[in-house]
Amino acid sequence: MKGLVSIPLADKAKLEVLSINENPGDCAALRSIMGHTNWVFHCEPDLSRAMQFLATHFVPVVTCSKQLPGGTWEDVVAAVRRFANPPEVLVYARQADEVLWMQVLNAGAYDLLRVPFEQQEVLRVISLAYRAWKDRAKVSMSMKAAS
Repeated sequence: MKGLVSIPLADKAKLEVLSINENPGDCAALRSIMGHTNWVFHCEPDLSRAMQFLATHFVPVVTCSKQLPGGTWEDVVAAVRRFANPPEVLVYARQADEVLWMQVLNAGAYDLLRVPFEQQEVLRVISLAYRAWKDRAKVSMSMKAAS
């Protein structure tokens, strides 16, 4: 899409993860979990600032709180679809149940995480989301090269 960054896979050595959440405690918990990886973690308090960040950074995985200032996780899923290779979206909530999980998947987000965060689950799901994004990006590039 016009004005949005699309960086080839080989141009980035580290995986960047963006969390959209106004709760400093959630951001600190995720930063602590990812501090033991080679991933670069960023946190923005709302969707508007997150979209500004995404327009200038290569971010294949976005996590977001179920409820955001001035919006919801559904707004995040819709907003990231504007990118040529949209990031995978992981939603997290304190009241994560099967109904919300199905809503998240049906809306096109990658998965749902429960708060408080469990380190191994967060790392597993982010890794799988990144692999899914990378596979989708490779297929997209192959299709563009073939046409």
